[in-house]
Amino acid sequence: MGILNMLFKRPKLKLRLLQASLELLELRVDHLEHLLASATFPDSETTERLGKFVGQQLSIQTNTIKIPGKLIAVHSDNFEICDLNGRLVFIPATKIISVTFDNKQLQH
Repeated sequence: MGILNMLFKRPKLKLRLLQASLELLELRVDHLEHLLASATFPDSETTERLGKFVGQQLSIQTNTIKIPGKLIAVHSDNFEICDLNGRLVFIPATKIISVTFDNKQLQH
């Protein structure tokens, strides 16, 4: 501890240590932001891919319920489907666990 106390008594060295710590924290934050951006659902590639299935029958599984219907639109924050009763349903993307398409319609 004596060496650390001596090092911190030097203002220029203390400033350089603080700058190095700040640079390291900035790198960590950048890395975490990148990980978070790549972990969000749906990402732009998935949104584009799922958008090709507009008009197809599917089932969307959330944390609490499975909702069958026809895909109307795919947005970055929600999916729109027309359920079996003809109601327009907006499902937040954060609540979606899985999306399953009707295989019969996908084969043509």
